[in-house]
Amino acid sequence: MTWLRMSLYRKVLFWFLLNLLLLAATGLGFMRMQFRLSLDWMLAGPGGERIEQLADTLNSELAVTIEPKWAGVLARHQAETGTTLALFGNDGLQKLGQKLEVPKEVSSRLISRRQAADMQPPPRPGAKAPKERQGAPHKPRFMLRTDDPTRYWAAIDLSLAYGEGDARRPMSLVIVTDSLTAGGMFFNPWPWAALVGIALGLSALAWLPFVGGITHDLRKLNDAARRVAHGEFEVRLPAARQDELGELASSVNAMAQQLIDYVEQQRRLTRDVAHELCSPLARMQMALGVIELRAAPDVADYVKDIDEELQHMAKLVEEVLAFSKAQTLTDRVQPEEVNLADLIKKVIAREASGFKVQVDVPAEMQLHTRREALDRAIGNVLRNAVRYASQGGPICITARQHHDKTIVQITDEGPGVPPDALSRLFEPFFRPEAARARDTGGSGLGLAIVKRCIEACGGTVRAFNREPLGLEVVMEIPSS
Repeated sequence: MTWLRMSLYRKVLFWFLLNLLLLAATGLGFMRMQFRLSLDWMLAGPGGERIEQLADTLNSELAVTIEPKWAGVLARHQAETGTTLALFGNDGLQKLGQKLEVPKEVSSRLISRRQAADMQPPPRPGAKAPKERQGAPHKPRFMLRTDDPTRYWAAIDLSLAYGEGDARRPMSLVIVTDSLTAGGMFFNPWPWAALVGIALGLSALAWLPFVGGITHDLRKLNDAARRVAHGEFEVRLPAARQDELGELASSVNAMAQQLIDYVEQQRRLTRDVAHELCSPLARMQMALGVIELRAAPDVADYVKDIDEELQHMAKLVEEVLAFSKAQTLTDRVQPEEVNLADLIKKVIAREASGFKVQVDVPAEMQLHTRREALDRAIGNVLRNAVRYASQGGPICITARQHHDKTIVQITDEGPGVPPDALSRLFEPFFRPEAARARDTGGSGLGLAIVKRCIEACGGTVRAFNREPLGLEVVMEIPSS
């Protein structure tokens, strides 16, 4: 799950680094297969120099030390290096040091190496000795790995011999360790780690502009798509890139424009239909009034039912027109100074006269906003609270200042709404199941009008269920 939450930026860099590692492993495996590389190559660099330095030091110390004390010198260097040191003769047998079980491949390499050195012809009389033999003996060496248990072996010839008579043999120093690094003697990983770090850093710097550019544009695309999903169809993206991301930005822009056209057509149709319905409804109500005056007593109930249906239709048309007008408030109404306490007092007198409403609003609280929009928003919420929750307890209206915003809260102690309906409560024509009955439910446009009005004021509105009962509507409005 952590991988799924990783950003695209990190994923690209991760796969880039993984690709480098795979390339390095593949290249190393190919070279090893083609050139049959062994661990001897490690002795061609600083590791070999450190082993030669240890051999030179032992040569110097053992040359001035009697043979019975060689074991002590060897033990001291073993403790200093943290490895196992032993001296072997050219017959492949161990002479000094901690007793070792020598694998056959190590023993055969010791014998073959030393014999190859012993078979070198001596220099001609009067000839100058080769450079490697001036002041230091020739030092053939090898390094290999054995299994069960895993050990690493390195050997280097010394310019000394050990033993008496026929048992006296030229010596080779054997270094044994359980790790490839041997405490830094065979291999020091830190320079390699630094090299890898520098290589990765330079590679990352080369990739950062490319990956950063892609992820930056994707973030902008994601933000634009999110805003379009929330109804901000005016968002536009720069489409300067000449690749798939540029094409995607152009597609998002085209989609947003088409949505604007579609929504505008829908609004115009709704508004026009509502306007067209007003006149026939008015004529029907007038005609029904005439029929009611002349109707016989036995049909009066039918006429009354028709009148109720017409009134209900007229109310629906009125709410549709109010919803259409709420969408154009920003163009029709200009912001002005509003005393919030006075406005709420007038709304209560109009929408909740005779109901218990508790108000906690500072008398001096002022807002610079669209009065008509705020009045309609608070009035619709209060009307809903009276309709659904006036029997449950008092309705409370509070307001407070928070930074540069004014927060208005309207709470009731009614039944609330189903939790899954909260996210859709401000959608046009949405009504929870409990509000679908004609005697209690409306058209589903009241809270949609609230949302449009608060947005016209530059704010936001949300709804929450209270515990144990009740609904809370929170409106956040910029103070200026």
